[in-house]
Amino acid sequence: MARTSKVARSVRAAVLAAALAAGTTVAFPSAAQAAGAEHYYIEIGGTGPTVDQDGCPTANTSYDTANKALGLGSSAIKVCYPASAGPLIGPTGGLVEPPAKVNPEALTAPTYDASVRLGVERGLQAAKDTHKAHPGARITITGYSQGAQAADEVLQRIASGSTGIPLSQVDGVLYADPMQPETGLGAHLPRGLGIPGVATSPGAGPAEFNGIPVTRYCIVGDPVCDLRSVTNAPGYFSLHPKYPEAVIPKNLTRTGQHGVRWLNANGDPV
Repeated sequence: MARTSKVARSVRAAVLAAALAAGTTVAFPSAAQAAGAEHYYIEIGGTGPTVDQDGCPTANTSYDTANKALGLGSSAIKVCYPASAGPLIGPTGGLVEPPAKVNPEALTAPTYDASVRLGVERGLQAAKDTHKAHPGARITITGYSQGAQAADEVLQRIASGSTGIPLSQVDGVLYADPMQPETGLGAHLPRGLGIPGVATSPGAGPAEFNGIPVTRYCIVGDPVCDLRSVTNAPGYFSLHPKYPEAVIPKNLTRTGQHGVRWLNANGDPV
């Protein structure tokens, strides 16, 4: 193998470790909805510090700004899961943070892979419970970063037709999805590459979800969803954290579309 290829793979592997630790959009035919019909958002937040809130010891804050700005209230259903990447990131933050703060809880926090599994399990259960309680409601499955990977897998489960949730009542909105086809981290690193049992590549996700409309939002240069060049690696630190404030509040309720939307650092279409 050429030396340049080895270097590129090494850099991509480094991006994977960092990312896991921490396009044209086309209109999609949506089901007719009566005015005032119920609509719920199953929200799976990204890797990072959590808070003890509303009965969840690891409540995620990735969607807080959007939920408040959009007035979603009880329509926003947060998925309670670790959102961790132990032993590097735990419920109170990174193991070591500047200037000299140490968060020992990170050492025993669930690994990235274990956290994602819980995100999928609890995200799917939240969707099932919501449908059972509100059988006529529309359900949006949404996630950011690690949560987008979990949400991607939840949508795949629903798309299989095995959950009892009508596909016609579901859509998805994914932010910085590591499984974004062709450009995402998982599309460039073989499934399973990484540290087995700790943090591994999820592989590429599907472009289609059996008729479920799913929109993926990605800031150009964010290597989690845009690893078209290894030079995008620094974007993990400068661009990837922008979604909760600059992107999600602008797009969360724009449901019923399908495809990839490329954004600039301000969260606006390129």
